[in-house]
Parts: sequence; structure tokens; C-alpha cells
Amino acid sequence: MTDIQPTDIQPTDATQTAAPAEDARNDDQDAIDALASLPAKLFARMCRSIPMRTFLPELERLDRAVFYRYFKGYRPAKIDGNHLEKVLRKEIFELRNGLLAQLAIYNWDECEWRIYQALQKQVKAINEDVEAIVAISKEEADPIMDALEAEFDKRDVYIATVINGVRVSPEYVAERFGALR
Repeated sequence: MTDIQPTDIQPTDATQTAAPAEDARNDDQDAIDALASLPAKLFARMCRSIPMRTFLPELERLDRAVFYRYFKGYRPAKIDGNHLEKVLRKEIFELRNGLLAQLAIYNWDECEWRIYQALQKQVKAINEDVEAIVAISKEEADPIMDALEAEFDKRDVYIATVINGVRVSPEYVAERFGALR
């Protein structure tokens, strides 16, 4: 057995332990902001696309209070998009539940995996490390959006662009998807 000497113990940096908590808060806030920026009709469309069979078990595991408050005793087949939309609006926008916002985005991306993968593939053509992309110019974004709109519904392209934080300017989004806003 070795003895630990006082010189062997390194003081912990407070920023190292605070950083993960702050990152989680930032992720929560980013998810809330992304969902809040969706127009009401597209938010409703997104809610209708979330599969209850996968969403509810994940919600029960991650946020038991929300699950028991709104979904306990319901069969997944009996819960419709309108009920989910009401729950998400209250919990995310009024009560600022970032975990629920992230869970909704994750489940929509999983359900709409084809558009999510296509979007990822197109953005990775700009830079393989998508997190390193600071901004996507109009010249870079137009071919991406054209390719996606040729294959998918424009409303779903807009939802995917907004909730996944594609780094295009708000002006570009307004110009490209103006009729949907």
C-alpha cells in the first residue's frame, strides 16, 4: 500500500467542476430558444411527429415529475400531438424545462432521421467538424437548402434548420422561409 503525500494531491479548479453544469444550462437554454423561435404551426407539426412509444419511456426515466404530472396512466397510442403540444408549451415556454426541450428535439430528430442525416451530410461538406462552423453564408446555405427541399417538405427543412442550430443568419432564415414564419 502506498501512502499519499500532501504534495500528490492537486487542488481542483472550480471552473473545471462548474463547466459541465454551465454547459448543460447553455444547452438547455439553446434548446428552449430554438423551439421558441418556431412558428406556432410548425411547433405543432413537430409535436405531432414525435413518437410517443419512444418519447414517454425516455421522459419517465429522465424527468419523472413531468411524466407523472401529464402522462401517467395513458397508453401511448391514446396520446395525440395536441396533448403533447400543450404539455411542451407549458413545461418548456412557461416553466423553462430545458431537459424536456432537448428531449423533444432529440426525439424529433430520431423520428425524422432521414432529413437529420441529410442535413448533417450537407453541413459536413462545409466542415467535417460542424461545431467549429461559426457561420454559414448565403452562398453556402442555398445549395444545402435546395438539396433538402428537393427531397423533403419545406416545413420539415425549416424545423430541422432551426432546432438543430444550423448557423445561418436570421436574415437568411427570414428570406428563405419567410412564408412559413
